[in-house]
Amino acid sequence: MGIFFKKKKKPGMVYLGEVTCKNDSKKIYTGMTRRAVKVRTSEHARSQNAKKKKTWVSKQKDYKLKGAFCSRNPEKAERTVKKLKPHQKRYLARGAAMKYRRRMKKI
Repeated sequence: MGIFFKKKKKPGMVYLGEVTCKNDSKKIYTGMTRRAVKVRTSEHARSQNAKKKKTWVSKQKDYKLKGAFCSRNPEKAERTVKKLKPHQKRYLARGAAMKYRRRMKKI
């Protein structure tokens, strides 16, 4: 009879970005990463310049990071944010951007 331990989930970051679509409408993109947000944002930028565009973000005109926040359970936080209405996401991104900038200044 073995003892099973639940694997502790690693904390991560949930980030929000504004995507400009081909028809010039703007949408809020929500993503999750356990790495640095700058690394993930640069990957989005690199994918837009690629020849074979595979992701939704890479197929759009422009991507700009709006904000990010830490979470102990980033998967759950991302799902929660994705359920929000667009104006609620923008409000959250604005607050997260202020906290993220303050945090980056400390580092």
